[in-house]
Amino acid sequence: MRAAWGSVPVASRSKKTRGRSRWSTTTRSTGRGTVRRRELSAICTTEKEDQRLAECAFRDGSFLPSWPATLATHGRSCGHSRRIPGLHTPLIFPRHRTAMARLLLVFALLVFSGCSSQSPSASDNLPRDTLERFEMAAAYAKVHAGDALVVWKEGDIVLERAQNGYDLDDPHYLASGTKSFAGVAALAAVADGFLSLDERVGETISAWQDDPKKSEITVRQLLHLTSGLDPGEAGGAPTFDKALRAPMLDAPGTTFRYGPTAFQVFGALLQRKLDGEDPLHYYERRLFEPIGVEVGGWARVDGEDPQLAGGARLTARDWLRFGRLLLSEGRWNGEQVLPAGLLDALMAPTPASPGYGLTVWLNAAVRPEAPFFEHAPRTLQPDGPDGMIYDEGPSDLFMAAGLFNQRLYVVPSREMVVVRFGRADAAWNDAEFLARLLDGRAYEASTQGRRPLDKRVELITTVHLRQLDAAVGLTEAQERALHPIVEKQIRGLAKMRGAREQSDSLRRQERRRRLRTLRRLRRRTDRAIEAELTAEQVDAYRSFRHEQRDRWHKAWREQR
Repeated sequence: MRAAWGSVPVASRSKKTRGRSRWSTTTRSTGRGTVRRRELSAICTTEKEDQRLAECAFRDGSFLPSWPATLATHGRSCGHSRRIPGLHTPLIFPRHRTAMARLLLVFALLVFSGCSSQSPSASDNLPRDTLERFEMAAAYAKVHAGDALVVWKEGDIVLERAQNGYDLDDPHYLASGTKSFAGVAALAAVADGFLSLDERVGETISAWQDDPKKSEITVRQLLHLTSGLDPGEAGGAPTFDKALRAPMLDAPGTTFRYGPTAFQVFGALLQRKLDGEDPLHYYERRLFEPIGVEVGGWARVDGEDPQLAGGARLTARDWLRFGRLLLSEGRWNGEQVLPAGLLDALMAPTPASPGYGLTVWLNAAVRPEAPFFEHAPRTLQPDGPDGMIYDEGPSDLFMAAGLFNQRLYVVPSREMVVVRFGRADAAWNDAEFLARLLDGRAYEASTQGRRPLDKRVELITTVHLRQLDAAVGLTEAQERALHPIVEKQIRGLAKMRGAREQSDSLRRQERRRRLRTLRRLRRRTDRAIEAELTAEQVDAYRSFRHEQRDRWHKAWREQR
């Protein structure tokens, strides 16, 4: 009897052959020539077992599709190794131990029969169009330098993907996604009775009591980022003591300014309320341990105070747990872990921060020309007048967001929580991702809502000059002289970024060429700035630039 392609010739085998472990080489003529392959002739003792084994005959290292599992096969001098899903070590079939091989193979078949009848996953119960939407979103996330995507809906994880070589068990850098923990910790402290959102910080921080402006700052203003304090630089954070000494730029409650300073002040406040206890210990006790979250790491500033504005590392599933806690109004496994009314408190905007609640971003109706965006992150671009994050998305959508597009989306009206991890990609757009996830639309965000280039350049130039003034103490004449120098640098960087976004990929040689161009631009700018400074200011400027580079390099290494 002629055997089918890929099967073992069972009936033509003699009884003497059965009961031995033997490998044979067969050939078959095809349109591309003669194909040679190795096949397992026999290992079992009955024809029924032989026939079952015949279904497992492998080709080029993989078993045929008729078998429900795929096994990698490796030849060894002492036998043949089969890696079986569900087992941590490969099974070895030595040629000289046929009886043991028979027992191991029967055990493996039993394992397979158990694995092939797994209970259906939660995604199997979803409508086809819903699954298609999730796949569209997963594809978008992967193309835009995604590391992981996890979607939880109506009680179950319905999609969980590791992307571009990332391991889901590895804790990931959350960057500014860390900030949302502070708002929830504040609400926990309110429930514990030792904090009020409307109390003045100066009531606890005695150094602020004699300052006419700082003495008026409330806890709520700190966490809505409307305290009036100098917000500090992105990519780094001050120690608690340094944050307490930050200068005032505005009257409390009047202007939104995004940055790390307010969160470090909150850390100092919490530490004093807790009689010197590390704020992270309170985070662990009140936020993480009750819901089973294991913190994978937390950066500290100069090895001292925790970086509460962007220092946390969590796995995707652990960050998802935190999002589920928010969605459930603070309940977990039937227990009220956080105070009821949690969502109302988190999602309440203020006149000065219409798109930012208590440490979370809101899908609020904010005009693109609103003053709110003047001191928001550069990457934050309003999608439309009816929804800052996604114009056509639910109004109750909110998110925690961090550098390199780390995202925690919570959508109460859809009973959905989504975690997205990634790396640097300037083309990422929240609205484009959410349009695919929520509506199944291959949406391309309009650039009409973005601030014109001239306004963005002027804004960034002003911010850089303020940072420079804080570092070296500029005179009005120096500030006027430095304005065109800094503006020229910002325009050059904007031009380089635009060229980068227009190309999907760059060759290594082109990337190196652009890096050299960037370094030349920065050196020319540094020389031009130093020419306008005194000798003492030059030393302070070089120290400032050195610290700036160190912070960015540290942030980049942590992300990597």
